[in-house]
Amino acid sequence: MTSSWRQRISRKELLLFLFMAGMGLLKQFLVYNLPIMAVPKGIHDDWIMVHLAETLRNGQWLGEYNDLTLTKGMFFPLYLAVCNFLHLSYLNVTALCYTVSCMLFVYGLRPLLKKAWAMGLLYLALLWNPISYSVQAFQRVYRNSISYIQVLLIFGGFLAMYLRRKEPLKRQIIWMLAAVFGTVSFFYTREDAIWVVPFLLVFLAVYLGSIFGLWRKSKEKGYIGKGILVLVPFLCLWLAGQLIAAQNEKYYGIHTTNELQDSGFAEMYKSMMAVKPNEDIPGVTLTREKIARMCDACPTLKELEPYFQSSREYWAGPEGDADTWEVRDGWVFWIVRTALAQAGYYENGAMANDICLKIRDELEWAMDQGILERQATMPSTYMSPWRKGYLGDLFGALGKAVAYTATYDEMETLVYLYSEPDENGGNLLFERITGDKTVWHESNMIEMAGWYVAYEGMEGVTLQAETSDGAVLGTVEFSDSGDIASYLKGQGRNVSGAEKCRFHLKLYVEDKTQPVYLNAYRDGKRLDTYELGSSVDGFESENSRLNLDWYWDVPERHGLLADISYKGAVLNGIRQVYRYSGGVLAALGFVGWLVISAWLLRGKKLLDEWLVLTSLLFSYLVLLGGISYSEISGWNAILYWYLSGAYPVMTGFEILALTFFGRGIVQRKAAKDMNNIEFE
Repeated sequence: MTSSWRQRISRKELLLFLFMAGMGLLKQFLVYNLPIMAVPKGIHDDWIMVHLAETLRNGQWLGEYNDLTLTKGMFFPLYLAVCNFLHLSYLNVTALCYTVSCMLFVYGLRPLLKKAWAMGLLYLALLWNPISYSVQAFQRVYRNSISYIQVLLIFGGFLAMYLRRKEPLKRQIIWMLAAVFGTVSFFYTREDAIWVVPFLLVFLAVYLGSIFGLWRKSKEKGYIGKGILVLVPFLCLWLAGQLIAAQNEKYYGIHTTNELQDSGFAEMYKSMMAVKPNEDIPGVTLTREKIARMCDACPTLKELEPYFQSSREYWAGPEGDADTWEVRDGWVFWIVRTALAQAGYYENGAMANDICLKIRDELEWAMDQGILERQATMPSTYMSPWRKGYLGDLFGALGKAVAYTATYDEMETLVYLYSEPDENGGNLLFERITGDKTVWHESNMIEMAGWYVAYEGMEGVTLQAETSDGAVLGTVEFSDSGDIASYLKGQGRNVSGAEKCRFHLKLYVEDKTQPVYLNAYRDGKRLDTYELGSSVDGFESENSRLNLDWYWDVPERHGLLADISYKGAVLNGIRQVYRYSGGVLAALGFVGWLVISAWLLRGKKLLDEWLVLTSLLFSYLVLLGGISYSEISGWNAILYWYLSGAYPVMTGFEILALTFFGRGIVQRKAAKDMNNIEFE
């Protein structure tokens, strides 16, 4: 290490970094090899994420256009696609990204924390937060698993820029980049990212106001650069939106980032919600009778009426009664989109957008003419209209949400996490995209995919799985493989028939103690034999080559679960610590904030501490308020995976409030002791 680096990095600094890195590596080890939660039948949520990731990975943008394509933010599929492209495990990358985001958040607040012990304490509290290794917000392959990463980058990046507003411009760059990545990725991951908007607006006003005041005093040009730099994340957010919208227009004919936020469908749905129903059914705005009246008043919507019924039957499921079934507001927009799809309007984005705008215009005309009665709607298209009595219910739900998050309710890490078999091979899609493993209940299945070529040609070649005594377990059906033929030609081998050498084989083996072989034959004469195992390394001889793209062995996975079961015990034990201390820490943190607020009013120099704490507290409450409104009006929303972004904000607030409060008490005591000494 050079002398200049020794001057810049003190021993305490190095030890702190090594401590953080060591804790991060320990956590990385504990989450390594955990199984993923695959939900291939969740086509509107989990499945669409991995499907879009696959199309991005294949260079097809978001794939074929339909009623699902533009309903979710595209960043999480992009995240999965990048992990897949780099051949990295989704779980490992997610855990590492969270560790890095915790470090960035802590170092970002260093000007306030000051002491290494305070930084280490905040880091530990964030790093081991149960949200970051729970089944529904980590092991599940869904976008909630990166929300807590993005939130730490947003708050850490912007708050760090504010706390360093007097420092040289170059020290702002890394925090600006953290803010850019967090903001852009968050807004194009979730449709409810609006909950951070109040923080961003207040931050921008306070930061620019402070910079302007500092510039007026000093006239230093550097402050002008800082004022411009802080706008970069917002500019990048807009530019990213334009880029995504341009791609969607190119492929689908509609200039939007997300049809649920900005499209003819969003406009149409808002008009639908504005029509007042005759029946007052809690949580249901698009009642059956209201849809019937809208269809009678709107000719274009009338054409969709038969499809509303078939769509309702689809969503009701085999156990539902589609003739009487009412759908709560949290899901009813899917009924509308399914009906539009069944009517054939999702051939392209332009067609779907035009028909939705036409229906909107007819609904608005009917309400203007008094044919349909209009009611007030909420600012967000997908929030249910306000109803009498909601205020009390809202505060009750908010209290429930605070208690739920403060006690880390329902969270756990599952080692024995079983994914149900899916006849369409959806679990295998999840595995291919994530690079992680699922476990099925079926314990006697082996599945593999790959390709086989005999260099002398594929004429008359068969490939079959057999036991050691010659019993045939399955025979391969070769499929198209033009890419393999091209690859072999590039290697100097012109193999006839190589255009059809891929295979996908599923076996059921009752006695797994016996080895299983893949045997190749030409016209009944054996060419090669390969013993199967967990390895997917290629097998090549002088005359042939077998390549396994993947190999899946259920019993082997069950054995793996037994080997790593202690990891679940450790992680769930840590979660219990959070569960039993969470309520106390939340109460103490809030009291600490109240005391700091009182000290600030009495003239103590705690403005920066108060601003940081207040931004975290109010952002947390804004998110919980939105979720609580959804809980009372539309759907069961108080669930930790929907609230995943709230947990690091809550933890950061608690630890920071207690740290600042404790430091204030110590300083007051020291000042009092000093006064006593001077008096004596």
